[in-house]
Amino acid sequence: MKRSIKSILVISLIAGFVAFTSHAAVAAKANLIFYSSLTTAAQATLVKGIEKKFPDIKVQSITAGGVSLYQRFVAERSVGKGKIDLLHFSYTPGWYDLAKRGYVKNVTQFPEAKKFPAWGKDEKAQWVGLRAPTLQVIYNTDNVKPGEAPKSFAELTQPKWKNRLVLVDPFQSAGLWDFFYGADGFGEKYIKGLLYNGALVQSRMGASTERVATGERDVTMVFEYIAIRRINKGAKIKIAKMAEGTPVIPASFGMIKDGPNPKNAERVYRWILSKEGQTVITQNVKINSARSDVPHVKGIPYPFKPLYASWEKVFKDQKKYRAFMTKHIREAKRKK
Repeated sequence: MKRSIKSILVISLIAGFVAFTSHAAVAAKANLIFYSSLTTAAQATLVKGIEKKFPDIKVQSITAGGVSLYQRFVAERSVGKGKIDLLHFSYTPGWYDLAKRGYVKNVTQFPEAKKFPAWGKDEKAQWVGLRAPTLQVIYNTDNVKPGEAPKSFAELTQPKWKNRLVLVDPFQSAGLWDFFYGADGFGEKYIKGLLYNGALVQSRMGASTERVATGERDVTMVFEYIAIRRINKGAKIKIAKMAEGTPVIPASFGMIKDGPNPKNAERVYRWILSKEGQTVITQNVKINSARSDVPHVKGIPYPFKPLYASWEKVFKDQKKYRAFMTKHIREAKRKK
């Protein structure tokens, strides 16, 4: 038995060493380090497009939820690490903090950035939206019959949808909640209406989509590319068009100061913002772009009335906002 345990330990150590050296080898070969809050599959598609355009560049990616990625980068940077080239996350309010700390380079002066509308970039915080995903309401087509699908955001706080919603955790993937907090006509009252209507809270949008696809819950709100990928794989879900319009959530993207590969970073960054790069975003990664001169994503209801939020407001109210979310998520759970 002792020999067996010893053998297992040796094998585990060898496996760990192989995994570590393999990761180190990948890192050594990479000449662009890219942290991204895209899903693993979506980031892989984008990296494929980058490496096709630039055969001399090898990308090392780290993916995580927007809030988690922001927290990881700040923690690394505060201890002298976090030496990366490009950073992208959907937790756009966090970018104002990065700019305040002096972590980001100026990017809005690039000609490619000039093609983006005012709502799709910020000269103060120095970010441009790598993508401008739309927030879509999706429902399970077995549980929600024709004619019964939700028609407005407002009705999702009503008794009809009690205990039928599943929504993402604001402390792991905040885009949905940030929008409602910072957008006119929604705010704290609307957020409370959702939470106290028996909403199940899941870690990330992929998880909430799965709960609806399996029929465990009937309705959720997710970015369009997550919904379309599941629909294309045969999931019994459908997008419902909302009367108020469609939330558009530009996801911040920028270059990091003191990155290890500044020349490659600028080449790739400017290409991603270009018409060619944004076409890869809409047609391959299948996410909406803030640029109006690229093809639309197939599967999203067009045209739509865009709804916007003040991301700087969310950043400035951060302590109050987080305390509000913590309190009401806990209280809503107790009242189920």
